[in-house]
Amino acid sequence: MAFLVVALYFPYWWFGVVPFAVDDRVSQAQIEQLLAGKNLPDYYAEPLPDISAEEYTAQKAAFMWCRFCHTLEQGGENKVGPNLHRIFGNPAAVVAGFPYSNSFIEARDNGLVWTPETMAALIAAPHELVPGNRMRYPPMLFYEDNPERQRRMLQYLLRETR
Repeated sequence: MAFLVVALYFPYWWFGVVPFAVDDRVSQAQIEQLLAGKNLPDYYAEPLPDISAEEYTAQKAAFMWCRFCHTLEQGGENKVGPNLHRIFGNPAAVVAGFPYSNSFIEARDNGLVWTPETMAALIAAPHELVPGNRMRYPPMLFYEDNPERQRRMLQYLLRETR
């Protein structure tokens, strides 16, 4: 019996995985209300500059660990983490069908919006930006003292979520 309890609880304890989907949709009207009064640019309006194949490979490598939990393409599935398609300029915790922790819902309700700056803060120290969140993987091991890797990861995220 103890083995069964451990086997069922381990994925949540280690990865923060919730074994069910939820239908906690945030309507477009609610998103607009959350963004009211914020003067945000459209992060996807301007084309990105061309980059070399080497730089693209470096950007993709910087995002490699994130792919275990996140998808980027439009309509991509939620995994351990939510799909990140067009994440910039949106409030936190609004991806349909993802079971957000109360910490992320509270951060959303307190005005957390994904910008390159807030995403960089999450990458460097997820539990400082959103205390109590379920992000168990410590990305700070790879990004905390590496601003170049952070920059590349953010550029890849912006490039691939258009």
